[in-house]
Amino acid sequence: MKDKKSLLNGLDEIREAMQEAQKQYNSDADKFWNELPYEQKLMAFHSVCKRIWQGDVIDEGSYRYVLYHVFGFGMDSYAVGMGCHYMDLHNLIITGMEHDEYIKGVKKFYDKDNTN
Repeated sequence: MKDKKSLLNGLDEIREAMQEAQKQYNSDADKFWNELPYEQKLMAFHSVCKRIWQGDVIDEGSYRYVLYHVFGFGMDSYAVGMGCHYMDLHNLIITGMEHDEYIKGVKKFYDKDNTN
């Protein structure tokens, strides 16, 4: 029982350290963004959105595909993307596209059925 409690305490410490690291990364990213001139912010916004559109909508790539192949990042980007909720955004885009395809299929079915 003591080993189990020790393990759980260790996991809590790791979780707290990860949360603190994420807070620091968010703070550093906000500082970076706030120090960019307006034109560079627009360029960064355009570049990121263009790549998300390409990877998620056009290529219908996985989370890793978009990070590694479209953005050209390394494996360290996986946690960064999770920390800024890109994985959530990616999943919302993919789910929305799947839902849209489902609705299109239903409409085609009913349109075809109503032509008789």
